[in-house]
Amino acid sequence: MTATQPYLVGLIADTHCKSADGSDLPSSSIDALRGCDLIVHLGDLTSLGVLDALAANGAEVIGIRNPKLDAPAGSDPRLVDGPVLRDIGGRRFAMVREYPCDVDADVVAFGVPVGGGGHDHRVAVDGGSLIVSPGSPNVPVRHNTVAVLTFAESVDVEVVHLPH
Repeated sequence: MTATQPYLVGLIADTHCKSADGSDLPSSSIDALRGCDLIVHLGDLTSLGVLDALAANGAEVIGIRNPKLDAPAGSDPRLVDGPVLRDIGGRRFAMVREYPCDVDADVVAFGVPVGGGGHDHRVAVDGGSLIVSPGSPNVPVRHNTVAVLTFAESVDVEVVHLPH
C-alpha cells in the first residue's frame, strides 16, 4: 500500500456452501469483492471450493476455520485457526472467528458473536477498535451481505447488500 493507493480487504462469512467446488456461492458476492487485495472468509466455510472461487479474483485468500463445521486444520494452507494478525498501513488488523476475543488490534473482523447465532452484518467501535462482521451472502437474517474495508488515511467500511 502506498499513500495514494488504498489496500482493500474483502470480508465474507457463513457461506455454508454444500458443493465441493463452491459453485453454490452467490456470484454477486464474488463480484462485490472484485478488486480486493485480500479476501478473508471468517468461518462456516463448509466447502474448500469457496476459497478457490474467491481466489479467482486474483486476491490473496485466508479462511478462518470454524473447528465444528469446516475442514480439518492442514487440509488447505489458506484455511487456518484464528486469530490471524496483519499490519496494514500501520494499523493492526485481526481476523477471528468469534468476537469478543482476546486480541489487541485497531481493526477486528469476525464471523459470529461468541456463542454463535446470527448471520447479520455488524459495524461498531469497541474500546477504540473498529469491529466488523460481514454477515452472510446466502444465509440472511435480514440481508445478504459482504463487507469491504479500505485501508488508507483512515479505515472505511462498506457493507455491500447483495441481491436475493
